[in-house]
Order: sequence, then structure tokens, then C-alpha cells
Amino acid sequence: MALLASGVQFAIAFILFVTARTVVQILIGRFLQGCGIGFALAITPLYVCEIATAQRRGALGSLLQVSMTLGMLMVYSIGPYVSYTTMQYILLAVPVLFCFAFCQMPETPHYYVAHGRYADASRSLERLRGEPIEELQEEYGSIQRSVEDSIRNRANLGELFRDHANRRALFICTGIIVLQQLSGINPVQFFTQTIFEKTGSSIKPEVASIIIGCVQVVASMITVLTLDKLGRRPYLLISSGGMCCALVALGTYFYLETQRVSSGISLDRLAFLPVLSLVVFTSAFCLGFGPIAWLLIGELFAPNIKSFASSIVSSTCWGVAFFVLFYFSSLDAAIGTHWLFWTFAICTAGAFLFTYLFVIETKGMSLPEIQAQLNETAPVVINDKNQRY
Repeated sequence: MALLASGVQFAIAFILFVTARTVVQILIGRFLQGCGIGFALAITPLYVCEIATAQRRGALGSLLQVSMTLGMLMVYSIGPYVSYTTMQYILLAVPVLFCFAFCQMPETPHYYVAHGRYADASRSLERLRGEPIEELQEEYGSIQRSVEDSIRNRANLGELFRDHANRRALFICTGIIVLQQLSGINPVQFFTQTIFEKTGSSIKPEVASIIIGCVQVVASMITVLTLDKLGRRPYLLISSGGMCCALVALGTYFYLETQRVSSGISLDRLAFLPVLSLVVFTSAFCLGFGPIAWLLIGELFAPNIKSFASSIVSSTCWGVAFFVLFYFSSLDAAIGTHWLFWTFAICTAGAFLFTYLFVIETKGMSLPEIQAQLNETAPVVINDKNQRY
């Protein structure tokens, strides 16, 4: 119901945009959009992690990033060529279709068990797995024990900071989500055309945006297909390393641009660099820090604390995003575009170190196993036959 509510909020927002006659009406629509995004990005990872098997959780969780990149590509591809009103009608169709389609989906088995609706939980699990409940007794029993244990140990906000596993999960998730925003992904996405206009590239800014949108979709799909094979940590390390290199290159181009007039440097041979840097940056982001940051929220927190924790992490994410976007133009003018991108590069280097030192691997692990590892009580593999003790 919460996800459906987000769809309703998006639909109302686009209706306000279509009928807007005042700036206030547009601001109200933007506020409702913000609420819809908050609902969707906080709840979708939780919903996905509760309906997915351990073997498919990574792939399904990564589809959130694929959907985001598809949405951006749609706007990049259509927006420059249609009127404002036409664009709003096209976008209005998305939440309307979502509400009609998603209202057919069941609540998660975890939700039904938490509310004592065991028959509904069985039917939900049968529908999600496509198998009779008789063949799903082990999974159903695991869900029931996990949820009932969480109810017996119902947590409050204080428990999030007192429990070792919760504190560690909060530290990891908040750190990753803050570093995700400090990578500069939102300014790069929102100001793509402006960035290309500043480079003087021969590629039209609107075409460059479409190219980058396509690259984002492809990179996100690669993650979906391979994340459950390679794991979370390798992708986060590749992602942060790739973003760092791309941002250093982009900052260097803009630095040379500032020196061109005084030193007479010709940048004709480097005209490809801004496009290549942005392609590498967005690809690297969509491979790791884009999808996995949200996936970890659904994986790392215990069921009895997920609602509190996801709200805190999501609020932190958008607080940092607001800060970065609000000061992006001011910092660009104050310290120069080159130093702005170098600052983002420093943050992504920090993301590499943070991942290497603190982020745990959750590939193929059930949610109870992840909690055991966060509590540092996970079984240890001691030989080549993967025997656990």
C-alpha cells in the first residue's frame, strides 16, 4: 500500500504540472514528487528483499537502479523534442500504469506473518514462488521464525544504536549512501547538458545526454546479470575506482580549459575526454554504488528495525543530495569546475577505502546469516570443501 501511495503521489504531481498556472502549484507538485521518491526508494529495497530468494536477491534488488536509468533515458530522449505539457502527459502515464499493475501484487509473506495472517502468507509465498506450499515448508518456516522472533524482540529507535549488528549495519549503509551522493552523481545527471555546453564539444548536449542515458541502462543491466555471481564488495570497489579515475580526468580537462587562453594550449585532441569521462563515470556508478547502496538497506537490517533504519538512511541520503545540489553552482563559480570534480574524485577515493575496510559481503547469504555476520558470529570456512563450523 505504501508503494501504491507513492504512485498516487507521482500521478497527482504530474496532474498539477499539466494544469499549472502559478509557481506555487508547481512547487506543491515538486513536494509531492519528493514524497513519492522518498516512499519508493525507502520501501522498494525492503519489499524486494522480502519477496526474493537469497540466490536472486542481488539481481532483483539491482532492478531498482535499472528502472531509474530507464526513466532518465526516457526523459533525455523525449524531453528536448516535445513541449512541456506533452512531456508531463507522457510522464503521467508511468505512475498510472504502475498503480494498475502493482495493485495485483501480494503483500510480502513477512508482512502477513507479522499481522498473524498465516493463510495469506502461505498464499503469497505460493504465488511468488510458483510452487505449492507443501514444497516451500522450509522457507515458510524460516520466514515465520524470523518474523516472530522480531516481534518478540520488537525494537524501538534506541535499539538501532544499542545493538551491535544494528549499529554496524547503520554505519555501513549510511556511509555508502552518503558517499554515493558525494560522488557527484546527481549534479552530473541534472547538469549533463550544461557540462557539455561548457566543454564546447562538437556533440550536441541533448545527444550527449542520450548517449550517457544509454550507457547507464547497459551498465545497470550488467550488474543485474552478474551481481549474484561476483558479489557486492567487488562491484563497489570497481565502481568507486572507476568513478575516481573518470572524475580526475574530467577535472583535468576543465583545468586545461582554464589555462587555454593564457598558455595557448589547444584542446582539440582532447575533445573526446569530457564525453569519455562522463561515460566511464556513469557506467561505474551504475555498476556498483547506484544499485548496491539501496540493496544493502534491505539486506543488512533485522526485520524488527528495518522501518526505522531505512527511514534514517533514506533521509540522510536526500539531505546530503540537497546539500550537494544546492551548493553545486555556487562552488562551481567559487573554486572552478576543475576543483569541483577533483573534490568529487577525492570523495570516491574515500568510498573505495570505506568499502575495502568496512563493507561485508552478503552474496548468497540468507537474511539471518547476514545478521550473524554483522554480529561477528558467522560460521567460518576452514577448508576447500566449504565446511562450516
